[in-house]
Amino acid sequence: MTMYAPPGSTAPGGRRRRGGTSLPKQPERSLMSALPGALSITALCTALAEPAWLRVHGGTCPRQELGVADVLGYIDPKLLDDYCMNPQTILLLRVIAAFCFLGILCSLTAFLLDVFGPKHPALKITRRYAFAHILTVLQCATVIGFCYWASELILSLQQQHKKYHGSLIYVTFAISFYLVAGAGGASILATAANLLRHYPTEEEEQALELLSEMEDSSETFPADYDIANQFQPPPAYTP
Repeated sequence: MTMYAPPGSTAPGGRRRRGGTSLPKQPERSLMSALPGALSITALCTALAEPAWLRVHGGTCPRQELGVADVLGYIDPKLLDDYCMNPQTILLLRVIAAFCFLGILCSLTAFLLDVFGPKHPALKITRRYAFAHILTVLQCATVIGFCYWASELILSLQQQHKKYHGSLIYVTFAISFYLVAGAGGASILATAANLLRHYPTEEEEQALELLSEMEDSSETFPADYDIANQFQPPPAYTP
């Protein structure tokens, strides 16, 4: 008579493992939000490197484009002498640069959380509720607001120092402004991708973790272990 073991996977060397299938695990990675997060980082870095934030038309300022690169480090005295900027405008542009750096830091943090998907409770909550992406959106909105304020100050300064009487003076936004706006839009998409994703409840997570621990801690036995234990007849009855 031939006996056979119950269905299951048999490991090499005549040893088998309990359980036929592995439990599905909820991945914490979110590539759908990591992609717009990477676009946000790229846009903010490019905006900082690009010198064109504001374009000046008319007035006494010989420069047609102004940006944060003009106020980081050494400041050309001609910017003040030619009435291109005043001390308040310089301060605003430096604040804009600081918020751009903070936006890059928050966006980079969100990108790393989305790519690696850590299981630490605090990091998991931060990623699932897209706190870093939301901070990036707020910082981009702050930069846009300060850009508008700086453009109004430069426009007022140019109107006070016209090159010709009746000259048409106006200030427009340049490419870096739109890059920051695009970074904010990309962060909004990343936030939506995280918030709209379905996650298991706390009870479901605890059950999955418990079953996963039971599966991982299951021991291996000889191939004839199940035969000896499952097909062995019961002991003889003794009155």
